[in-house]
Amino acid sequence: MRNIVVQSYRNDAPEWLQRCMQSVRQWTQSQGYDYLFVDDRLFAYVPSHIRANPPSSILPLTDLARLGLLKEQLAKGYDRAIWIDADVLVFRPEQFRIPEGKGAMLCHEVWTHIDSKDVVQHQTRVNNAVMVFERGHPLLDFLHHAALELFSHIAPERMHPWTIGTEFFTNLSRLYPVYLLTQVACLSPLLIDALCAGKQPELLRDHAKHFGHPFHAANLCRSSTTDNSQGTDAHTPWPAPATKMEWAVEILSARSKTSTRPERSQN
Repeated sequence: MRNIVVQSYRNDAPEWLQRCMQSVRQWTQSQGYDYLFVDDRLFAYVPSHIRANPPSSILPLTDLARLGLLKEQLAKGYDRAIWIDADVLVFRPEQFRIPEGKGAMLCHEVWTHIDSKDVVQHQTRVNNAVMVFERGHPLLDFLHHAALELFSHIAPERMHPWTIGTEFFTNLSRLYPVYLLTQVACLSPLLIDALCAGKQPELLRDHAKHFGHPFHAANLCRSSTTDNSQGTDAHTPWPAPATKMEWAVEILSARSKTSTRPERSQN
């Protein structure tokens, strides 16, 4: 089976993000897969009429573009095309595997945040941080068509960042049975703060319990990070300080040989 792993980002990626992408490249090489990196050329996969009147958030554009790019790779003869977000860190590559023969896979997510009543919530969702499509499976064509239709029916000013992302895939999963990859944890701003500060270890334990599976990679959620120390405003894109993200990558990388749970031990 010929596999290709695809990633995209601008050419000015910060150091912590470069380390994430390097971890994916190294894992890809260890699996014998091909690797493709695409910079802003990704937006060539967005129809010109959509680019001419885009939503305020760039995320719906990238969500659409990645689907077109994956379709192209399968049309070139690859048996399986795998998308991995640039902010996914594979911190335990010897354990991280994407099973074959599933046809299509999306990504299991537990989003940990504090609600308006100051109560910690662990919300089960489905995201597209990692997507897997085998040639001939109909889901990719459907998703690409559905994304185009959403752009046709929703005015740009009403399209929010997750219209073609987590919100769409979560709703779809309630109606359509799809295999989920359970090895990539989604670390919300609240969890990143807990991880870096070495405090509130119960948040990390509770998240792992709700996640329900060992995980060997982490989605660091750059598009959802916030400067709020409590991580309460998880729906406002706001890059976390680079030092915090670098520290998160460092902590997870240091645990690559000892634990699948990104929890900082207490002295």
